Amino acid sequence: MKGLALGIDLGTTAVKAIVLDERGAIVASGSAPTHLVRGSGGLVEQPVESIWLDAVAAVRSVSLPGDIGALALSSQGGTLILLDAHGTPVGRAISWMDTRPAAIGAALLCGRDDAFYYGKTGWSLRLGCLPLAQLIRLRPVGGASVPRVRFVDSYVVERLTGEAATNPSDAAITMLYSVRERRWDPELLALGGIEEASLPRVVPSGTPLGPIRPEAAEDLGLSPGVTVVAGGHDQYCAAFGAGCRAAGDTIVSCGTAWVLLTMAAEPRFDHDAQLAPAEALTQGLWGLLGSCSSVGAAVDWFRHAAAAWPELPFEELEAAAASVKPSADAPIFLPPVSGGDGAFLGLALHHTFGHLCRAVLEGPALSLCALLDRMRAAGCVPAALRAVGGATRSNAWMRILCDAVGLPLDVAGTQDVAAYGAARLAGEATGLIPPDAPWPAPAAQVWPRPKLRQTYDTLYERFQRGRQ
Repeated sequence: MKGLALGIDLGTTAVKAIVLDERGAIVASGSAPTHLVRGSGGLVEQPVESIWLDAVAAVRSVSLPGDIGALALSSQGGTLILLDAHGTPVGRAISWMDTRPAAIGAALLCGRDDAFYYGKTGWSLRLGCLPLAQLIRLRPVGGASVPRVRFVDSYVVERLTGEAATNPSDAAITMLYSVRERRWDPELLALGGIEEASLPRVVPSGTPLGPIRPEAAEDLGLSPGVTVVAGGHDQYCAAFGAGCRAAGDTIVSCGTAWVLLTMAAEPRFDHDAQLAPAEALTQGLWGLLGSCSSVGAAVDWFRHAAAAWPELPFEELEAAAASVKPSADAPIFLPPVSGGDGAFLGLALHHTFGHLCRAVLEGPALSLCALLDRMRAAGCVPAALRAVGGATRSNAWMRILCDAVGLPLDVAGTQDVAAYGAARLAGEATGLIPPDAPWPAPAAQVWPRPKLRQTYDTLYERFQRGRQ
């Protein structure tokens, strides 16, 4: 088989496309924005048809240097799409960021405790945003079972091939899938008011799903005969794209949320640690995922709040933060998480705008320290981190992160790591890219400075006290 490998990352705020040659090198890329709708009560939705049209726009933005031989998807997880028997959308897609189910309160648990849900899925229903929670919220409204239930990846796969399919890492975050038994869970489906026949089939990541439909190829501007390959959840694709192929390999994904994902030889369930297990893209490996929700978004909030209009350029925030040395008595920024309030702590009259900027960048890093503590308590002890995501563009922020966690940090050599991972998966699954092809070298390697260990230990202690 000949041709190039295409990876499409179906993100929350943008769709990104990357093309790789037979050496695994990036030869072209493109992107397109997505279209979200926000409303009162925590509503966050996306027009269903725009999910396909945004993917088309991203692929069409790429100047293809040759024919595409295979493609795979990296996808945002946890967004719910309801279709009628004819495949027509029933309302808009409900985003994983939509928190309306949280308003139901204890009734959301349907008489079970949270350990029941975590024991099956590895996720907490108290998050109040994932597909099972949305289905429970919608049951009193709709009554009858919905003929077709899709998620972003399976909806696009169905547009590509004519058959809906998903993968274990995307299925796990729906909270309808038993991670232990590797199947849709009948008890959870009953709670959500749906039947297994309404759901996509689950296949291992890297499984060839068949050729692209002619009409889909025409929409995307691709030649007929492209093989569609089962992809993965965007964080798992990012881990694969960053070269995480052995137990202990760990990424920190620095975006709207900051996510820690480590590879393990077996699934690990720890309700106290609240870390989510799922099958990784590499056969025989499992992932263990934890999230610091909205900590990256909190930095964007500060950029808007600290400027009259329209926002404080990140370069100015970064420069102001770098002008202030790390200090154990510096202000502490607590990013708002899980719908809670954020705060600045320890402000004094001698503190400057630079101190506030530094605190805002240290807040996500200290949040990650707490997540690392949970991961260590679950028996996973990363020796180093691989950083991916938008924040990796900031050398100052990566320096703060490295010093705060006290671990060596490899900064990814490509920005669109999830799309790269999907393209690499498609290429290897179809023989377009040999498994021994080189991986991108890190853009930078950062080492923690021992002289700052006591400073950041003190800051972390103050941070944890503030969270209590």
